[in-house]
Amino acid sequence: MNMLLALDTIPRLHNILASAFTWILLAGYVIFPGTFTSLQNSDVINDSKSKSEAESTGKEVLRHVAFLPLLWVAAVCCIIGASGMCWLWWRWSENYVWLLNRIFLPGCLNSLAGLVNTLVSVYTAQNRQWSITAKVTVCVTGSCTLVTGLLFVVYNNLVLSKVKRKHEREMQLNGTEDEHEDILHKINRKAREPALEPSSVV
Repeated sequence: MNMLLALDTIPRLHNILASAFTWILLAGYVIFPGTFTSLQNSDVINDSKSKSEAESTGKEVLRHVAFLPLLWVAAVCCIIGASGMCWLWWRWSENYVWLLNRIFLPGCLNSLAGLVNTLVSVYTAQNRQWSITAKVTVCVTGSCTLVTGLLFVVYNNLVLSKVKRKHEREMQLNGTEDEHEDILHKINRKAREPALEPSSVV
């Protein structure tokens, strides 16, 4: 209950920053496939005379990045997004409800979207040709999806459940007093409680 009530005390700026950082992370994931190289798009392969030369040149092409400045932009976006999310996680580490709704769930969904976008790009635009940047991007997006997903499960099913069980035990101890409360008083008290956030999952 204290965590739900504390949602109103969290600065609006931090809510905006949480959305911004998760969006910036997603932007980095979306930009990464633009740096993938493929044998089909390379003019170097077409200039090769023999089959062996074409194969060796193709392997060399897949080791390079198509647009190096774009790679830097994607990397910076991912670093800023992940760093901001970690900072907000540390700043509001005591409010599990806010972390679940603002950091872990959006981070997991955005990372999953980046992973799907990378796989689609490799298996369609790149003709199943795995360049170095494609492999790195899959590792990064897959790791972020796994980490944020595990954090969501742990906080939702273990940490928050423990707090809920503690609250239920305290309510049972005070159950005798609660039975004597007037029904109208209960309704008024419930009406004064703040509503959950529209995007809340807890």
